[in-house]
Amino acid sequence: MPNHKTKLQTASPTMRAALAATLDAIRPYADELGDQGMIAVLAYTLGQLVALSDQRKLTPPQASELIHANIYQGNTDAIGQVLRGEAGHG
Repeated sequence: MPNHKTKLQTASPTMRAALAATLDAIRPYADELGDQGMIAVLAYTLGQLVALSDQRKLTPPQASELIHANIYQGNTDAIGQVLRGEAGHG
């Protein structure tokens, strides 16, 4: 569970569009990469983004907490969608 210091913001339309574009970009590779490969590609990219971010605005520990909080929220949202019959695996 994420640290209570990190407050997730509601996703803006731009954030939702970026998420959709990211998923659309990796979807053609899903079968070949599998779950582990897709997670590895996205985690590697995330690592690069953290390394190249302005550490005066977001320190590595802050970035780590933000990542952790968003992973937790993404898992929670995905499970809720599956339970409501809105989404499935894959």
